[in-house]
Amino acid sequence: MTTIRYIYAMGILLVLAAAGAAMGGCGGCGEETGQDGSWDGEVAEQDASHEELTGFDAPEDVSGIACALDEDCPAGLRCGAGSHLCLYGNACNVDGDCETGFTCSAERQCQDCGRTEFTATRLAPNVLILLDRSGSMENTIGGQTRWDITKQATETVTTAFDADIRFGLATFSACLPGGCSPGTIVVDIADGNAAAINGFLAPLLGRGSSNGAPPNYLCDSGDPETSTGPTLHFLVGDPSIQDPARVNAILLMSDGQESDCGGPAGPVGAAELYGQAIPVLVYAVGFSSDADMDQINAIAAAGGTGEGYFADSPDALLTAFESIATDVMRCDYLLGEIPPDPSKIYVYFNDDPTEIPNDPADGWTYDAATNTIHFNGSYCDLLLGGSVSDIDIVYGCPGPIIL
Repeated sequence: MTTIRYIYAMGILLVLAAAGAAMGGCGGCGEETGQDGSWDGEVAEQDASHEELTGFDAPEDVSGIACALDEDCPAGLRCGAGSHLCLYGNACNVDGDCETGFTCSAERQCQDCGRTEFTATRLAPNVLILLDRSGSMENTIGGQTRWDITKQATETVTTAFDADIRFGLATFSACLPGGCSPGTIVVDIADGNAAAINGFLAPLLGRGSSNGAPPNYLCDSGDPETSTGPTLHFLVGDPSIQDPARVNAILLMSDGQESDCGGPAGPVGAAELYGQAIPVLVYAVGFSSDADMDQINAIAAAGGTGEGYFADSPDALLTAFESIATDVMRCDYLLGEIPPDPSKIYVYFNDDPTEIPNDPADGWTYDAATNTIHFNGSYCDLLLGGSVSDIDIVYGCPGPIIL
């Protein structure tokens, strides 16, 4: 077999070839080679068959030649971006020597890593709007009933966030004989639900009746009807706000003090909801000067949302609703397939090769129980701000998939 010897010295690649012992008769090699044809210089030599040479499969580097650019290498070789050694076509020393989508095999050859891209579906949060329908909602602010103002704020916020939040609607109490009855869900949570919610509310007037029968929807029975605690307690375990892959929340609005119904008070019910294995956030809004803000704040604190909101005008109520809708937004995505090895997940925005870090504070995390990717910190801000048009969630090896 013909032996090919590669020697790199003083910027020149020398190729010396001889058959068998004929190398010993190298005449002009002088003191640079021994009688057996070996190289006496500082750089180690490598052998390759002619077939290997022409196939660009080996040797993997040329005598350890260091490089920074392809121009630093002899003709026909390239500079490995990871190892910074001169390499033949498909050879590699580390993964970084290979193009995006390839890894360095045990045979030191770049090979397709078999990467794929997951489909990812954004998971909108579930928000149940819970409205007080007690008789005091007939009182007016600026010539409008509190109920009509609440309807307007509900219509505006559900329409504005219809594509981003899965809304539902509940009212309390149920206006049953004796009072203190828990409220009921009147429009189930669903995608794109603004039309259904506002269609339900549209014909309901801000006028009271003894049983709250439409169109006079307010419950003015004379019995205690601000059943905040019983209603929150009743919603514990409700499947519509127990989705393990989504944020689940209640937006409570009340215009007065809670009735003494003899059962769990509002803060207790909120704590029960938030304390479930799948927690439900409870936001609370006190509407009008009649609202008991001490209790509203206690409900919010027990429900995991800090402090409540106070509103005494149509604009203030709408601002409170919009602030809650913004706060409940998250950046959660359901993967189309289950990754066999979560450590091989790589994430990119807008085909930028800079990898998004796997970081619970500022990056992404993977939840195996729900097969979801959660974005946090500045990366969630980018998503919510609309500056991300393409998310690549790649499995197998690094690099965005650019179509």
